[in-house]
Amino acid sequence: MPTCQEISRSIGSDELSTADWRRRLSIKLHLLMCRHCRRYARQIQAIGIATRRILGKDRLDADSRERLRNSILEQLPPAESGDTDPNV
Repeated sequence: MPTCQEISRSIGSDELSTADWRRRLSIKLHLLMCRHCRRYARQIQAIGIATRRILGKDRLDADSRERLRNSILEQLPPAESGDTDPNV
């Protein structure tokens, strides 16, 4: 079972769209059991929706979106095995 920190990285990087079925299943099972990660997933989704409304869907080209995504992911703390802090 993945840790909360692994789940937060997966949600932040949109890994669900590219992960194999086993990884998607483990993430979804974790989300079913962990209210903290479910809340985080909803918050990330709300931020994405608000950003698309403000910026418009086509205002950023693919390179700019990728740079922005990488910049956000770089701000996350490095993944550590065994870390189960739900406030991540």
